[in-house]
Amino acid sequence: MSTEAPDAHDAPDLPTAFGAAVALGALAGLCALLAEHLLLGALRLAAGVLAGAALGVLLLVLLSVRLAPRPRRLAAAGLAVVLALALTVPAVLATRPGPLEDRATLTLEALGEGDVVHSLPSRGSPVLVRRADGSAEILLEEEVRTLDADPGDVLALSADGDRLLQAAGSSTTVHSLDATATAPPEAPFPELEVEGSPVALDGDLLVVQRCEGELCRLSGIDLSAPDEVLWTLSGSSGDRGPDPAGLAVPARAERPPGLLDAARATGVLPAVPLRFDPAQGWFQIDPATGFPLGRLLAGPEEECRLAVTASPPALEDPLVQEPMVLTACSAEDGALRAAAHRDGERVWESEVSPAGTWTVRLDQGRVIAAGTEEGTSASGEMVASERSGEWTPPGADGLAPASAATARLGIDGARMILATEDSQLVAYDTADGTALWTLPLPGSGAGMRGELRVGTAVVLDPVERRRPLDPRGAQRLRVVDAATGEVAVTAATAEEVREVRALGGGRALVTVGDRSLLLGP
Repeated sequence: MSTEAPDAHDAPDLPTAFGAAVALGALAGLCALLAEHLLLGALRLAAGVLAGAALGVLLLVLLSVRLAPRPRRLAAAGLAVVLALALTVPAVLATRPGPLEDRATLTLEALGEGDVVHSLPSRGSPVLVRRADGSAEILLEEEVRTLDADPGDVLALSADGDRLLQAAGSSTTVHSLDATATAPPEAPFPELEVEGSPVALDGDLLVVQRCEGELCRLSGIDLSAPDEVLWTLSGSSGDRGPDPAGLAVPARAERPPGLLDAARATGVLPAVPLRFDPAQGWFQIDPATGFPLGRLLAGPEEECRLAVTASPPALEDPLVQEPMVLTACSAEDGALRAAAHRDGERVWESEVSPAGTWTVRLDQGRVIAAGTEEGTSASGEMVASERSGEWTPPGADGLAPASAATARLGIDGARMILATEDSQLVAYDTADGTALWTLPLPGSGAGMRGELRVGTAVVLDPVERRRPLDPRGAQRLRVVDAATGEVAVTAATAEEVREVRALGGGRALVTVGDRSLLLGP
């Protein structure tokens, strides 16, 4: 058997082939340099293809004396393709962040218009998702449970997260969430039905209001022995309730809030029962006995906003976190006076604020007022807290030496989070401006978005492109414990993030495409 020698007429012209290889290599190098300078991914990919072509041409020359034309061309083309792929595909994959869904602990249908989400500050606590059509989903640690509910039903988590209360008409269904932690997803929640509308739930002690015509009574029930009523009080206002904690409301209400308005707005039933007597005003009562605690919170004729909130950071005992009752009362000219109470006793009281038109936010033991002072057209904010009897701007004088702020992520009773001109994300105490923690930002805060809610900050900021193949429009997502600055989740994504919702316990619900993803510890 004889081997046919390569035809000299099919051999490439050596000077021409070497020149072409050198030219292609030079073009590859030029494209790579321009790609790094201009951050153009197309040029970087072209550099890889041209480098592969240069090696292919060079191989044609080297194999011309050993192989026949067809095998030579196939070998050169194959090596050129392999080299081009090796110089492009790994580089592309290395710059593409993985999908956020890979980081999610739970996945559910994307949140839509009118859907609301409620959560508690504690880590691992349940999350209540209320859809616009009235249906509900409960996000537990490892599963999503559905709950049948009508649009008119009021759903609220207990303050400790162990129960979910569903108020429908004149009765309340108490769903036990803690007992279902190991139940299969298709199993119904263990439940107990009681007569009346819920007012407060402290551990096993449930306070409900029962009405017959215009006569209403408050009753205490021990859920561990629900057949026996512990106590009953008559003389309550049938449809008068507290205001929602953490939400801004006009200082002077057009009409008094209803009994369940706060629970409907916040998705949380307070642990402190409050009673409004049309003849005497607002009292805090003991859920075990029904007896009033301490002094009168607000008179019956006063224009006051009143809510149950957590304690401010300075007064919070890490071992015993007792809630507080805040009041913000408005005079005829709009001047405000705020006060905080614990067990019915006054903890602090503010001086009278400037007159004006204000909204108030009762949150974490402090009152934030926003609006316009009488005689001016500029809007502003002021805070009343345990730090001082005066109403002061958020942060008071503590922000004076800080770098100028360029954007604000959010504010609550405990802290406000600002982006500064020296590329820092800084949390300051809302009352006195003490710097609590700092995180780096890729820029001055331009393009940053997110929110601060339930003790968690979600920060979404653009990622600076440093390499030609870095995706355009990429963003960095960080979920931060707002109390400590600890970053619970950090992830880069090239997906379009439609919406972010901060949840308690360092978690977030992030909507990407047709799914909402629960991220966090």
